[in-house]
Amino acid sequence: MQNRFAIAACAAAVVSSFSVHAQPAKTNLDDGAVIVTASRFKSSALDQPIAVQVITADEIRDSSATTVSEVLSKVGGVHTRINFTGIPDSPLDLRGFGFTGDQNTLVLLNGLRISENEGAPARLSAIPIDSIERIEILRGGGAVLYGGGATGGTINIITRSADLDGLSGNVSALAGSHNLRDLRGGMQYGSGNWGLSLNAQRYENDNYRDNNRAELDTMSGELRFGGREDFVAFNFIADDQKSRLPGTRTEAQLSSDPRGATTPNDFMNSRSELFSLRGEKRFGEVTLGVDLGQRNKTFNSFGTGTYDFFGIQTYTSQMDTDMDVTTVSPRMLWKAKLAGMDNRLTVGADWSDWTYTNRSNGTDTLFGNSTFRTVGNQNNRAIYFRDELAVTSGTRLSLGARRENVEQDQEEYLTPLPKESVEHHLSAYELALQQDLGARFSAYGRFGRSFRVATIDENRCLLAPCGPLLKPQRSHDRELGVQWSGKGASFRAGLYEMDVDDEIHFNALTFSNMNLSPTRHRGLELEGRLPLGESVDVAARYTWTEATFREGIYSGVDVTGNDVPLVPRDRIGLNLGWQATAATRLTFNVNYVGSQRYDNDQANRFRSMPSYTIADIKVSHAMGAWRLAAGVNNLFDEDYSSYGAVNGPFTTFNAYPEDRRNAYVSAEYRF
Repeated sequence: MQNRFAIAACAAAVVSSFSVHAQPAKTNLDDGAVIVTASRFKSSALDQPIAVQVITADEIRDSSATTVSEVLSKVGGVHTRINFTGIPDSPLDLRGFGFTGDQNTLVLLNGLRISENEGAPARLSAIPIDSIERIEILRGGGAVLYGGGATGGTINIITRSADLDGLSGNVSALAGSHNLRDLRGGMQYGSGNWGLSLNAQRYENDNYRDNNRAELDTMSGELRFGGREDFVAFNFIADDQKSRLPGTRTEAQLSSDPRGATTPNDFMNSRSELFSLRGEKRFGEVTLGVDLGQRNKTFNSFGTGTYDFFGIQTYTSQMDTDMDVTTVSPRMLWKAKLAGMDNRLTVGADWSDWTYTNRSNGTDTLFGNSTFRTVGNQNNRAIYFRDELAVTSGTRLSLGARRENVEQDQEEYLTPLPKESVEHHLSAYELALQQDLGARFSAYGRFGRSFRVATIDENRCLLAPCGPLLKPQRSHDRELGVQWSGKGASFRAGLYEMDVDDEIHFNALTFSNMNLSPTRHRGLELEGRLPLGESVDVAARYTWTEATFREGIYSGVDVTGNDVPLVPRDRIGLNLGWQATAATRLTFNVNYVGSQRYDNDQANRFRSMPSYTIADIKVSHAMGAWRLAAGVNNLFDEDYSSYGAVNGPFTTFNAYPEDRRNAYVSAEYRF
């Protein structure tokens, strides 16, 4: 405990000193910066009542990150874990939800939801990192504007628009350890009031483990008519993934052969496409906008495994899955003065129709051969508003509310089971206030309510009798913070608390997905950036997170006060950049993740997962249109796992070992 508070004190001292010694330099939130996530329309970053973190294209390029997941972790401070497939689609967790962090962190692409409605992370790997204009991270917000699954926060990845005249583009190649190969290319062409952009990528990696080869092909593009204010744009993004699955390693195997494959025959292949039509038109004080989206995904997999139930049982499973979702989102922005006060009113509606079909064939030593088929549908209908009012030049007030109807039905062709249907009437709201304190300091506070509904995987039943579909999760959220910004420097400190009812969670004590008794998530966030002279810049972040069961007794075990698994108490991030010459830059990144409970250890009977510290370094050099780079990840060869699960008897654990020290080189040409 003393060590933890010592770490927090040191981090606070370092970060808070930024505002005292700030020097003029380039900032990522200057007067011309634009934010979309907090309003669903473009607006000045300086007008936002709630702190929004913006990661620019320059920051991405200067960082040691080579994938979108790494950008969110290294630059954005988002907690991530290993992806079992070997594809760089790391599960995300903004504010301490553990294994369901993905379902409580909403991911958007150009404002369209790409978070999955089944137990899978958002397909970040399908987004070419070179096509990103900026990433906006809104912690603890977004439920009013975007609906369910935003309790932890919202991440909006915004790609470059094809609105520049002339021809430009880039091609790059990266090669690294474990036969890593990454080829990328992109181009933009614009003329007058229209523009076209195209991007493509080929990625392949044998990865650290045996039987963990991953291959990825992506293509995306935009055809745009109009300018940045009034426009119509057609976007598409498609990807094809092939993954081999190595399985977990036991505690003994981690010591003797951490790189071995437990499941040498397992694999998963998938394809997805997203098509969207977006447009905005301004009529004086009123701007109208609409987003239309169609997304589909197919995947097939083969898996094997064991479980301890009346002795060690073995099973195999072959699955084929199809998913389709259609979305329509009209909205309106009215900017006017009310009694002399600037006012921005956003009103909109969201409609989506999601369908899912899964076909499975399996063998089991206990239950024999079986054939499963799951069919599910989910329809969402929502209306919302958000009003931002500048009460005075130094006081901003925002109020928003959302009403959403969700219809879910799910049918398991198991025995067969009867069709389950349910309709939820859900609401979210938020009230926020920001007050300037002088000397470029401001304080903010907000409270609100958010929700999420269970995914089809969380509602799935493989063995009769089956209970009713899970109830929606509801959260009451509170946050207080202070922030400061100068030229090239910034600082934010925030305290938050979320009381969650009916949290949706897999409980190993009952061996089922369920609605938990009340839980609580709270934390402290410190973040800041500072230029040290003209050639050195530093950014630091400290996060303290506490996720606990407020009450609950499961299978005779009282979990009141216990930690929710897979939520590290302490995390520290440090990014150091040195512009050695006008053409050469050195970037050093360190991430510390504190100890956490193993997955499935709701009883808190087992020892904690060890903490770990990962350091990455990258040097880049520009030569005209060329940019050469070399980097080393896990510089000090840390032996660690970001995910592990305790076994039933609470005597040992299984884990997925992470990659040890690895390196890469890259070359990029821009025209």
